[in-house]
Amino acid sequence: MRSEPKNLRSDIEGLRALAVGAVVLYHAHFLAMQGGFIGVDVFFVVSGFLITNLLITEHARNGRISFANFYARRVRRLLPASAVVIVGTVIAGRYWLEPLRLRDLGTDAIAGSMFVANFVFADRGTDYLQSALPPSALQHYWSLAVEEQFYMVWPALLAVLLWRTRTPIRRATIGISLLVVVSFAVCIWQTSAAQPWAFFGSHARAWELGVGALLALSWKRIAAVRQDIRTTVAWLGLAMIIVGVFVLHEQMRFPGYIALLPVIGTAFVLMGGDTATRGPVLILRHPLLQYVGARSYSLYLWHWPVLIIGEAALDHSPNALERIGLIAISVVGAELSYRFVENPIRHSRQLSGKRTLSLSLGALLVVAGVSAGVLLRNNDVALSSGEAAERPVIDSTTLPPTTSPSPSTTATATPEATTTLPTETTVPGPPPPVASPTETPAAILESIATEKVPSNLEPSLGRALIDRPKLYDNGCHLSADAVTPRECVSGDVTSDFTVALFGDSHAAQWFPALDNVARSRGWKLLTFTKSGCAPIEVITYNSMVGATYPQCAPWREAVKAEMTKAKVSLVVMSYSNRLLDVNTRQPFPDNVWSEGFATLIPELRALGAESLLITDTPYPGKDIPICLSDNISRVANCVFSRSEGIRATRHDTNVAAAVDNGAQFLDVSNWVCGPETCPVIVGNILVYRDSNHITTTYAQWLAPLVDAAISPYVDALRQRTKVS
Repeated sequence: MRSEPKNLRSDIEGLRALAVGAVVLYHAHFLAMQGGFIGVDVFFVVSGFLITNLLITEHARNGRISFANFYARRVRRLLPASAVVIVGTVIAGRYWLEPLRLRDLGTDAIAGSMFVANFVFADRGTDYLQSALPPSALQHYWSLAVEEQFYMVWPALLAVLLWRTRTPIRRATIGISLLVVVSFAVCIWQTSAAQPWAFFGSHARAWELGVGALLALSWKRIAAVRQDIRTTVAWLGLAMIIVGVFVLHEQMRFPGYIALLPVIGTAFVLMGGDTATRGPVLILRHPLLQYVGARSYSLYLWHWPVLIIGEAALDHSPNALERIGLIAISVVGAELSYRFVENPIRHSRQLSGKRTLSLSLGALLVVAGVSAGVLLRNNDVALSSGEAAERPVIDSTTLPPTTSPSPSTTATATPEATTTLPTETTVPGPPPPVASPTETPAAILESIATEKVPSNLEPSLGRALIDRPKLYDNGCHLSADAVTPRECVSGDVTSDFTVALFGDSHAAQWFPALDNVARSRGWKLLTFTKSGCAPIEVITYNSMVGATYPQCAPWREAVKAEMTKAKVSLVVMSYSNRLLDVNTRQPFPDNVWSEGFATLIPELRALGAESLLITDTPYPGKDIPICLSDNISRVANCVFSRSEGIRATRHDTNVAAAVDNGAQFLDVSNWVCGPETCPVIVGNILVYRDSNHITTTYAQWLAPLVDAAISPYVDALRQRTKVS
């Protein structure tokens, strides 16, 4: 995270200390430094300034830039400590992280060693299935990757801009200014369109390094400005950084325009110089800041894996005292790394005069990091107890009473074999209500006491994340950026009676059960689901696309048009009741759901469709497969209480929203939880594929219960529709 000039500037060393301190305290949740992440932006500007100054000085002195010398210096400066932390993190992770996290950590070690970690984390951040996973112990390597990519191209770019011209600085300034403008524009656009790529992407961060570069190119003119003016500007810059650390927060669209605050602030501080008698350097040259600044690179590398792996080792979220202890461990690691790895290799006389040897060392360090990652990825870890469990059986006494034929338990039954509807001349009475379960099936109650992960678990822990509805693979479940619903027809595709599934991923998780029921009952099923989009008209926060999620509104309008065209008779809706408000990034208050459905349900009825709301599934509060991978013989450590998983007021509000507006509801809580406890394995079936979605296997197992609960109502509605 740093670059070393020949003549060390104490203001820069102090800035590094402030930057790394802000990052560490932010990650450790101390001192209300909710904007401490901007410390990385400070590092970017400083690096752009120092590296550009080094290269243009070399070009002015020698008439050329030596790429070999430059990369040899970068290798000695960055890679030894980086490789030690990667290998150390892999070893520590193997002992203390949950086994199911190790494969991703191996991938991250490979990416970090090969300077592409930022692309891995950007892609992971825009993947709905992975975006909620626990953070990687090497996630902080994204910023190092941005700088390393900068180092890969910057010498060549400057060499071209400075080549054969009488005004090399002027041409370089114009060229880099254009780069800054383009990169900043991309950053602003992508912060709204796909925030993870704006945050992690080198293309959207290049302007920050470019601002530092422009400062270096303009230094002669800056130095000619009166010192008192530069001093005032520098104090203003320091104030901007401090304000940013305490005022900015994750709820804001970052980086985007907001990143101007720390970037311009850092540039202003640098403009003050190191010789001002009344500038911020009076503070920045304090011995403590100089000490921390000298070790800022090692401290940055060590603090994050210590915090992440430390939390896993403690097996709970650390309290304040424990977090202080983890920071202390980071400081010790940084000191040892600085004294015995970073400085000795960086200043080695044997290496400094031998470029080939330095570059060879770099190659070996890359290989070491990659090898550690490969070994971890291919490390075999037991993910079951070795003991098989019986497949659970649904107790017929828990099936709701129904006037329809007995529900089919297979997906291959034909409509003619399972459905007998009244004749068209029969005057239908009012449809019987949907029968929500009042008791928990015996198989679920018995599974609360499960102690071990069975060897025949379906799906296995390793395959849990991909045990998802086929909607994800055939493109019917829309990703964050899509707004046009696809024509996705299932169930009995020849039927003249159409049911639609409408909502977010918590609606999509019910598709396997509804598809089984629709095929057995002779209903056509249309699917309209989209990640993170509620059926009601709300604007949600979504980290995959930015602070706001503008794609939901046009998608909803398009869905309503499609349902009208398809003459949908029943809309089955489900949704996460923990979707986040843009302004607060907290779940929407209850009245938002009440008001939203008070508008939506009559609107759908006016289009000719009745509504059926499926309540949200309980939230375990942890990623269940990851938890189980670390508790193979202690499954009880992963179960959760009903009161924790179900927010009673939200649950009741959503039920009331259906009742108050003449719609039907299906309360599924008793199909996931007992009276007090919610199991995570039922028989040999894994209930959750992540921290909040049930597995496709479990949804299919529940299909007979879903059938018995809703089919009498739906079949009666179908007959009423046919007669009318």
